[in-house]
Parts: sequence; C-alpha cells; structure tokens
Amino acid sequence: MNVIAIGAHPDDIEYGCYGTLLKHKREGDSMVFIIMSHGEKAGDKEIRKKEATESARRIGAKLYLFNYPDADIPQGHEIIEKMENIVEEFKPQRVYTHSIKDTHQDHRTIAHATLVAARSVPEILCYESPSLYLNFQPNYYVDISKFIEEKRKALNGFVTQNSKDYMKINAINGLAQFRGLTTSVKYAEAFEAIKILKISGT
Repeated sequence: MNVIAIGAHPDDIEYGCYGTLLKHKREGDSMVFIIMSHGEKAGDKEIRKKEATESARRIGAKLYLFNYPDADIPQGHEIIEKMENIVEEFKPQRVYTHSIKDTHQDHRTIAHATLVAARSVPEILCYESPSLYLNFQPNYYVDISKFIEEKRKALNGFVTQNSKDYMKINAINGLAQFRGLTTSVKYAEAFEAIKILKISGT
C-alpha cells in the first residue's frame, strides 16, 4: 500500500497517526509526509525543520516540507494543486489528514484541501489533534500497542514542543489508552473515516 500523511505543522502527523504509520512500515508499505508549514510560531524555524526531517527519516517516509506561514496557511487552489501533484505522482491507496472539526485554522485549511486533492484516493482518514472540537466522532481504530514506545520517542524528538502538556508522556499514553478501551486493546489511535474500504483497523 502507498500511504500519504498530511499535516499543517511538524509534529501534527506524529501526534495523530504515527503509531498507525509504524504499523504500515512493518507491513512494508511506502509512505510520504506532506507538511505545509515549518511551524515557526511554536519554535525556531530551522530547528523545527530538522525535527520534521529526522522524524520522516526514522520511519522511512519521503518528506515534502513547504514554507507557508504558520497560522496563516492560505486557502484555495495553490495548496490543493501542490497536494494533487504529489497524489498523482505517488498514487496512494490511503491518506491521513486533519479533521475539519478542529479549532486551529491551519488544520481546517489542510483538511478541506485534502478532501479536494485526494478525492480520487480510495481511503481518507482524519486523525486526532489536541485542538479538536467535541464533535469529532471516530469510527475507525488502529491497535498501536506494539508501537506506543516508538510513538513516544518520535514525539519526544520534537524538543521545541516538549513544554506543551499534550506532548508529555502521560498525556500521550492517556489518549492512546482511552482510545484503546473502545476496541479492547491497550493502546489505539482513533480516526474519522471519510472514505474507507474496510471498517476494521489496518
């Protein structure tokens, strides 16, 4: 399977779906990361770039890192076209992206753009972020019990974000444990499946 994971900022992908992506890696799937901003409002731009590059390298994903302004990623055709070009080249069977039910404007922009750019992709799943509205309703869960330690290590690699409460180990574990309860596993990641071919986890 070819998989694309899309995030507005460095660490969005790792927070939302890195455990699931580690499972894809174990199964031999190919991965691309698309990140639209360096996230410079939350840390030094060059350091955040290095963090994103290292995270993609560790999991074996090809990284496309764009330089749109943090907190002001533009809506419209330009970013859709950039995504479409990558989708056309890579031909993914699945795309992971933000939810439109998010309080952060960049996350919503990327979610809406993905739904257009990836309209021909068979599967689109929206991952969790710390800034979701309460009406996020997951309907697809992936057991990441074997990958939670690697997910924590990946998130800890974003040293510019370590002071944030949601990046602390107890918060990461707590969310994964909470989602795991739904499907009777120890740790899980939860998604809203916009398009899916099978409803059981990957």
